[in-house]
Amino acid sequence: MRLFVALKLSPTDVQSIEKWRKPLMLKYPSLRWTRDSQLHVTLRFLGERDPDLVIPEIKNLTLEELLPAEYTLTQTGRFGTPPSVLWLSGRFSSGVYTMAERLNSIPDGYGKSGESRPFIPHVTLVRIERGTYCPVISYDESITGACHSIHLISSRLTENGPVYSSIFKLER
Repeated sequence: MRLFVALKLSPTDVQSIEKWRKPLMLKYPSLRWTRDSQLHVTLRFLGERDPDLVIPEIKNLTLEELLPAEYTLTQTGRFGTPPSVLWLSGRFSSGVYTMAERLNSIPDGYGKSGESRPFIPHVTLVRIERGTYCPVISYDESITGACHSIHLISSRLTENGPVYSSIFKLER
């Protein structure tokens, strides 16, 4: 099963992002905008793993002691050259970085622990297909909130994009 660990945003914060994105989605319909139900902060992508093996590993990390995970979303950015992802980020409480660091001890589907790239907490807004124009989009607002749970999420790839299901949750 394709898995990742994430922080889910509050419904109010998702609504704020959607209100901002709505005119952009109409202006740039050729972009692959993530659905509102998919807005989250990924802490660790695990790939193909058995959740029955991963859940005990996550429990042992006592991640819930780091909740709530506070954030202030203030800026957009892009990953890749050419860009493949447009994201929203800002300031995150130190616990978010500690969670990601602890989760790096869990091997991914290739048996690899750790991450080769620096951790940048973000919310993916758009997945940019090769050859598709994606303008630099500025975010002139600010959303301050907190995540109160950590989720192990399965991602099933379909013709219409990924379908996410939370299969395990930690709360404080």
